[in-house]
Amino acid sequence: MNHIKKQQGYALLLTLGLIVILTILGASLLMLTNNGSSKNEVRQDITRSSDLSQKGIDLVTTQVNSELITFLGDNGRPRTEFIFQLERILDRYLCTGNSSIPIKGETGTYKACIVSYVDTVDKDNQSNPLKKLVSFKSIGTAGDANREMISKIEIGAATAPEALRYAIGTNIDTADGLQNGEGNLLMHGGVEIKGDLKVDGNIVTSTNGYALLGGDRWIPSLAPSTLPLEGAKTARLFLGKNPYTFNTTSSYTSHIARSNFATSPYNLRTNISDLFRSGYAPTLVSREPVQSPIAITEQKQNFEYTINGSGVTSLYTGSNRIINNQTYTTSKIFPVFRYSQDECIEYYTSGKNKGECKRSEEKYYYVETGTYTVTGTNTFKQFSTKGNVVMAGTDTKFTNGLYVNGDLSIGNNSTSYDVDRYSSVTLDGPIYVNGDLNIQGADLRSNALIYVNGSVNISHSRMNGKILTNKKQGSLIVLSKGNIKISNNSVNYDEPSYIKGFFYSEKDFEMFGVGSNMKIDGGISARKIVLNAIRGRAKDDPFSGSYKIPGRSDYFEGVEEQSKRNSRLQVVYDLEIISTYSDLKQQEPVIYSVDPPTEKERSY
Repeated sequence: MNHIKKQQGYALLLTLGLIVILTILGASLLMLTNNGSSKNEVRQDITRSSDLSQKGIDLVTTQVNSELITFLGDNGRPRTEFIFQLERILDRYLCTGNSSIPIKGETGTYKACIVSYVDTVDKDNQSNPLKKLVSFKSIGTAGDANREMISKIEIGAATAPEALRYAIGTNIDTADGLQNGEGNLLMHGGVEIKGDLKVDGNIVTSTNGYALLGGDRWIPSLAPSTLPLEGAKTARLFLGKNPYTFNTTSSYTSHIARSNFATSPYNLRTNISDLFRSGYAPTLVSREPVQSPIAITEQKQNFEYTINGSGVTSLYTGSNRIINNQTYTTSKIFPVFRYSQDECIEYYTSGKNKGECKRSEEKYYYVETGTYTVTGTNTFKQFSTKGNVVMAGTDTKFTNGLYVNGDLSIGNNSTSYDVDRYSSVTLDGPIYVNGDLNIQGADLRSNALIYVNGSVNISHSRMNGKILTNKKQGSLIVLSKGNIKISNNSVNYDEPSYIKGFFYSEKDFEMFGVGSNMKIDGGISARKIVLNAIRGRAKDDPFSGSYKIPGRSDYFEGVEEQSKRNSRLQVVYDLEIISTYSDLKQQEPVIYSVDPPTEKERSY
């Protein structure tokens, strides 16, 4: 009986112990649950406050950029006005007592302001007052959590259009309706591209090069090649539509005018490497077409002025219309040539001047039109003419621009392939040509941005960048409303003609490297681009392993040997082209667009 009572006592103690233990565990579990819930709420508040601080940054940058876009409008604003307005807008958001009023959101509040801003600085330590590096501060508050973010963002004027960011770029612009072949890149034969390619339309390649030699001639060659820029594994191809191959000899004119390649003799390819020489294909990146036209005709107002304009000085050239060794660093110059009264009467009665002598001043008669020839060493602040301009044997700089109402010819028009027979020309400054641009027979050194309202022809020339005072090398940047054609440079030579420059056309670009031997250090952008090339030698006499054009004395490298030799048409992207473009744009008085804000640094 006593044994049973003891067992019942032990059971009671055990039960009480278990109750105590479970009570403690339950309380501890409840406390842990409450603590976890509290910590989750704290973490959630921290996350929300971080999101809110980002919203503050986004809000202010969007507002600043929108105000800049509204200020520029459709017609742009002068450079000095843009800089003033940019700083004025940024000053309104500086962190002062009432500049950053909290904004309430669904999960908390946020406020943002600008701590400071400075001019951006490029890698050459050159400052750009058109664009600022802005330090933004934003504080997001959710519950008891506050999160402060500092973000450094570049805001300001556009530095360069997208078209200048690729070795090769074709563009689709639907504003005037889709044109034949718009957005297409056609590469025939052993073309070589170093850098990225952007093709808004179709890309078509062939293993045959093309030349017009008494008719269409399709010359056996290799497929095109691409090479990566330094530091990249491969070149990239941003493709808007489809890739095709084409190896049937056909009418060249009808072939390059095509828009639809979904038919024989074209072959749609699923593997991009099928379009290129083995081992030299780019990495394919699909994309939607990007419309990024460059304003050309809008620039005319920045360059053109008349003889009666404010601050304009007349430059009297005489009846020979030669401008030689002139320096006008502070004046706007407008050239005219003048006849004496006796000369004018003589020319008029003989019919030689066809009635040009109409405007009189004292005993002289002045004529604004005609063709002016620029020679010798010249420096002008600004220059505008109603006539044509020929530049030969000259070193001329236009600080604020040259306007040519007619055509601009650079060189002596030589058709020789001997560089020693070309005219030496050094050209510096922005230019607007209302007519056509013809570069022929020129040994050109340039630091020039040329807008052309007409077409462009470049042949029998050599072009290099002018060495600038900062030891950088200038370029020739040509932006044209019309077609651009480059041909007949270093024909049958083993060494290429070298062009340092970038070429943009709202229409078609066509270049030959079959008989010609060409290398562009810069890039090409156009509505449609056609490149024709082989690799290796081209001669007018036979050589070992050569391929002969039937019925002609034209000989080209055989296919087997071509794989061991350089392309006769090379395009190498110039990494300095954007900074060169920006430097030349700074000379223009009007700003038309702004870049999207770009974050450079962030911290909490």
